[in-house]
Amino acid sequence: MRRRPSFVLWLLLACSLPAPARAWTLEVDPAASSVGFTFGATLHTVEGTLGIESGTLTLDPVSREASGSVVMDMKTASTDNERRDRKMHEKILQSARYPKAVFTLERVEGAFNPAGSSDLLMHGTLDFHGAKHQMLIPARVTVEGDRLTGRCRVTIPYVEWGLADPSFFLLRVAKTVDVAVEVVGRLQP
Repeated sequence: MRRRPSFVLWLLLACSLPAPARAWTLEVDPAASSVGFTFGATLHTVEGTLGIESGTLTLDPVSREASGSVVMDMKTASTDNERRDRKMHEKILQSARYPKAVFTLERVEGAFNPAGSSDLLMHGTLDFHGAKHQMLIPARVTVEGDRLTGRCRVTIPYVEWGLADPSFFLLRVAKTVDVAVEVVGRLQP
């Protein structure tokens, strides 16, 4: 007579198997997140900031598929120089016509660690100034408890992307802007 494994044995086997991976969702905290930018100009470097309006990102750690977006408020761009900011909003960013920039996440390369640090490569699209641009962004992500902080740096070739060159007469301005993003939020499985 064959004996059947007991219920306890099946239970022990089931408990020893790894839990199926779950998707993780990040709810961005706009007040704790920031975007900084710098670009060179004749005899000086210009530094500025702009605000993040909202964001929700989801990552499936098995398939590496991702979704969601981060919305930046272009109307908040500031270099702390009223005259320069007015020109930047009217002639370069045209923020009345293009008030938002949206990064949409499509997939992620790299192993996401739900505790500690991870180096990830984010694939997505930046909808900026009326056009969509494919982006490949390296990011360092740190998770402490349910708080995630993600940091990345990108260079935006804004003149190549069709924005006006603010250079005139003797003032020469770089054709790219360096952008540093820090996204902070609550991570939920």
